Amino acid sequence: MQAIEFETYIRGGLIQIPPLYKHLDNLKAKVIILFPMEVYNSNFDKEKLRNAFKNAHTRKVFKSITESVTWQKQIRDEWE
Repeated sequence: MQAIEFETYIRGGLIQIPPLYKHLDNLKAKVIILFPMEVYNSNFDKEKLRNAFKNAHTRKVFKSITESVTWQKQIRDEWE
């Protein structure tokens, strides 16, 4: 896989590919979006996140997991 890099704005959920890369039209591509950290930090409520962790602990959602590293590898295999 090869990579190109450019900066643009996301407008209406769409990313405009520069004309320089027009030859890539209709190719399958993996997209990674990098954006300023301050945008990301405003997307969640710390208190809601804490409560979610407390609820998971109280309900013992992960009690069946005996080997956490193996479990993580198994769920990551599902993504690829």
